[in-house]
Amino acid sequence: MIPTDNENIRIDVLRRLAEQAMTDLAFREVARDDLDAALAQFGYALTDDEMALVQKFRAVLAEAGVDLFLTGNLDDLVVMAGIDPSLLR
Repeated sequence: MIPTDNENIRIDVLRRLAEQAMTDLAFREVARDDLDAALAQFGYALTDDEMALVQKFRAVLAEAGVDLFLTGNLDDLVVMAGIDPSLLR
């Protein structure tokens, strides 16, 4: 499991980001090619720890062959990335 008790990780921000990645076509179009640009364009200012967690999440999904944009269940994706979904509530 990835620790989420770090004060530099804002779970609410990461949850909003994941939900936007699943539902917002404009965000996805930018993020697929340039995540940093998408984050800046859509008003996200992630801490280094948050960005590391996002990168880990993306890598785990890619390894599993899961397309985040075709999957509608955030909790399942979070579990695959090694995070306890109850921490995101």
